[in-house]
Amino acid sequence: MQIVPNYLFPTAVWNTLFDDWESFNATLLEQIYRLRDQDPAGVENTNVRGWQSPNNVQNLPEFEPLNLRILQVCQRIAESQHFHPDLVLQHEAWININPPGASNKIHFHANCHFSGIYYISLKPPECGSIFFRDPRVASRMLTYPTTQPTEFTSDEVRMDPEAGRMYVFPGWLEHGVEENRSDQDRVSIAFNVVAGKRQVD
Repeated sequence: MQIVPNYLFPTAVWNTLFDDWESFNATLLEQIYRLRDQDPAGVENTNVRGWQSPNNVQNLPEFEPLNLRILQVCQRIAESQHFHPDLVLQHEAWININPPGASNKIHFHANCHFSGIYYISLKPPECGSIFFRDPRVASRMLTYPTTQPTEFTSDEVRMDPEAGRMYVFPGWLEHGVEENRSDQDRVSIAFNVVAGKRQVD
């Protein structure tokens, strides 16, 4: 007897690793710490014991190369999901600096099609992984009496951070970042992307 599973409503998390990340990230890192020095307080959001910039990285000329890459990656993903070809992607981005002991509370991003994170500097694996929570957990009637988690029974999935890697996921997917247990800062840039209609002048 053959039993065939049919996986319904999959949740995708896309990722890519840039080939030139070492030189690319070195330039970004200098600019990031310069911004923090100019605004040591930062903003309070999901960061716990860390530093977060305002959501204005998309407007800063020195980050234009990264902003272009964010939009290029998300454009490719949108095309793979058959988004309307006349839509324009717009985004906002911000910096996270998580020193040893810092983390990010679990949260989601409303009113955006994609969210993502790009890793700039870290010390794996102690720096802490990004984790995603199954949005259906609240509606489950029972937990599964398993000896080990599977893709079907797992409540959370962790993905390893890596300098030069970008993860993109649906904005509604709950996620957080584990405590940085390394002896170095975990530096990343997070972003939200919305596909909207092209404005006509």
